Amino acid sequence: MDLLIYSPDIVSVGVVDCFSSLRWRRKYFEPGEFELHCAATADNLETLAQGNIIHRLDRREAGIIEGVVVGESTAGDEEITVTGRMGSCLLCQRIITPTINYSGTVEIGMRKVVSDNAITARPIANLTLGVAQGYPETCAFQATGKNVQTTLTALAKASGFGYIARLDVPGRQWVFEVYKGSDKSVIQTTGPYVLFSDEFGNITGPQYTYNEQAFKNYAYVAGEGEGSARVIIEVDQTGGEPRREMWVDARDLQKGELTDAQYRAQLTQRGLEKLAEAARSESFEAAAVSTANFEYITDWNLGNIVSFEKWGILLNRRITEVEEVYENSVVTITPVCGTPLPETLDLGDDV
Repeated sequence: MDLLIYSPDIVSVGVVDCFSSLRWRRKYFEPGEFELHCAATADNLETLAQGNIIHRLDRREAGIIEGVVVGESTAGDEEITVTGRMGSCLLCQRIITPTINYSGTVEIGMRKVVSDNAITARPIANLTLGVAQGYPETCAFQATGKNVQTTLTALAKASGFGYIARLDVPGRQWVFEVYKGSDKSVIQTTGPYVLFSDEFGNITGPQYTYNEQAFKNYAYVAGEGEGSARVIIEVDQTGGEPRREMWVDARDLQKGELTDAQYRAQLTQRGLEKLAEAARSESFEAAAVSTANFEYITDWNLGNIVSFEKWGILLNRRITEVEEVYENSVVTITPVCGTPLPETLDLGDDV
């Protein structure tokens, strides 16, 4: 595998065609990350510089080098280790200002957040919008002073969308796009399914995780006002289950010239986003073995809804992460299906 290296201005600076290890972690709701280990040669030290871009012709994502470490490997050889995140991490460099009041489709809302704060105003170099896909899902939100990337992730999780900043080398630009993986679970009937199971012999080292410690399904969202005059709406996602309540302080959402209905819609959206963050942690991950039945990238990919079956458990969930590891001539592909436990568990309610 050749890793094509570009400068921050997307000008070719070299190729890395030999490395000891590459970890390429793709994510659906936020920027993925990578870690590359290779010999500390003069060429690699010059090429793998902070800010440079690692591009693979076989993947839509490209990574931006954010960390560089040079030292001795466990084998005693001099080694360079570079780490970073995928291109959409550029959006963490901007906050939302001035205030956005938006009602419409989620896709156009996400594009507006990027355009207003990183393209038409305070532009991020080489960033542009891709073609809108016309997804019909809607939302209403108000945001100011929020991080652009964090806002995109909240909207994505609440609606089931993914987003990416795709590297367009010929155009020398990063292309922001919103996308939605298709349903390939065993319970849908519109197309072929994808099933990871012992029956198909396409998983090794499976692990099922369930945790509802931080789970909430009913939100009280408090907007502007004081005391009994404070605007409070309720968002119910119990679906017949016992209620598990949370309080959401949305005082930053101001009614201004909005109608009552518009303001309540924005408060509802905030509640949906917070409930999405407080979802049950239920995930299934395993080292997937590519077979003639279900080939990675061709038959299943990041964002698809697929099925995992093991220990009498059938889980039909979206693939939210795929970790690819290339080491010692061995390739391991590990999909994570469902909602994994957050790397940092926050049980604190808004106040």
